[in-house]
Amino acid sequence: MTRFSKWLIGMALLCLVVACRREGTDGSEALASARYLVGAHYYVWFPSNFGSGMLRTRLVPPQEPMAGFYSSDTPAAAEEHIAWCSQYGVDFLTLDWWPGRPEQNEAISTGFLKARNIADIQFCIFYESWALGFNPDYGCTEFTPERRAQFVSDLLGLTEQFFDHPSYLRVQGRPVVLLYLTRTFTGDFAGAIADYRAAARARGHDPYLIGDEIFWKVSPLVAEGKIPYPLTPQPQPERMACLDAITAYNMYENGNAPQRGYGSQSRFVVDVAARYALFRDALPAGTDFVPSIIPGYNDRGVRPSVDHYAIPRAWAPGQGEGSFLEESFDRLAFPYVDPDLNMILITSFNEWNEDTAIEPLKTAPPTAADQSEYQDLYTQGYSYAGHGTRYLEVVRDKVVAVAGRVCDEAGTGCPGVAVTARQERRHVTVLTDSRGYYRISRGPLLPGHCRVRLRRSGDVRVGSITEAVTWVVDFGG
Repeated sequence: MTRFSKWLIGMALLCLVVACRREGTDGSEALASARYLVGAHYYVWFPSNFGSGMLRTRLVPPQEPMAGFYSSDTPAAAEEHIAWCSQYGVDFLTLDWWPGRPEQNEAISTGFLKARNIADIQFCIFYESWALGFNPDYGCTEFTPERRAQFVSDLLGLTEQFFDHPSYLRVQGRPVVLLYLTRTFTGDFAGAIADYRAAARARGHDPYLIGDEIFWKVSPLVAEGKIPYPLTPQPQPERMACLDAITAYNMYENGNAPQRGYGSQSRFVVDVAARYALFRDALPAGTDFVPSIIPGYNDRGVRPSVDHYAIPRAWAPGQGEGSFLEESFDRLAFPYVDPDLNMILITSFNEWNEDTAIEPLKTAPPTAADQSEYQDLYTQGYSYAGHGTRYLEVVRDKVVAVAGRVCDEAGTGCPGVAVTARQERRHVTVLTDSRGYYRISRGPLLPGHCRVRLRRSGDVRVGSITEAVTWVVDFGG
């Protein structure tokens, strides 16, 4: 029997015992479920969108992804992306799906799902509701009978195409779908969502719908025949009641000038925290809350004429690469994570046009110079580095207590090997992924003394878990 065959069998056996590659902790489901569930938005529109304009190719010198300027419709890049996510602590990716873009959407099946290591990641669909017919004059997406029918048809097609995949993300056994811009839904959206739920249940599925509902102003719910305008800063509980959870895709708003610049000097994080609190307090019973965070924002490479301000990736002048994301975890993600769900979303894994990506870049020194006449049109004078895996390391340090790799004598990773971390009466067991990497969430484990044991050999490492960084424990090699 090959090592890979043993790994597949091991994965199947583990799925009979645990979810998400973990065991219970002293039989306590509550403690085991305390692991963080981290997701990132993932786009399959490459290579075309590399040519649409992005900050990194306008720098002096230009920067590029570590995987190169890849194509989403082949599995090569997806395999690298999945491997990084599995190693560093991204549990699932939300795959962007657009109404009316069949060729782009096909890349999910021909590229991402063909990855040989697809068992190392979970995924769900991120439905781009904007393409149903967003009205820019009123900032709304009105559900006419035609749009209601398209919405139901689209989601049923996605249900039949993806929900039975073994890597499809489930929450409490329910397949997850993210809906973009639900905060703009007007008209008979409630009927559309109810129709879809009923049809999906008739096919044996009970979908868990997460809506992009949190923002500075949202479409108000008005009587039939009334125009849903002006937008309102108040949450709309009746719309939220149609959803299983709410989130925000991205809280960046180009009209909020006090939120520009370094996070330490702006109102962005403070204002977002207040907004999260407002929407969380307005949640209907049974609706969960999913905080989202960004590593920074700069769309000047793709939209230079609109002169949007940037949010740099450093928290303060002189602070390190990734410090804005670190602070966002501490100030926005952890304080607002829902204990019933423990889900955190990151915008994004690879949205390079708006420079919100945490995808690794080829390493390069920081530069504030760009290719414009005065060398700062795109950067606004902020430095951008070819950051390597820095942002994935931030994710790992924030949500992973213990991580490492199990290798054989030749240094080859060993898949499907059980590793156990134990603290007094608490213990968590996981299996290594297809490359031999493992990670154990901070949720069930606490800072302090810890023993990590490789089950097949009995080899033990003793050390301490800290709040600052992940304890890296490798075996063999």
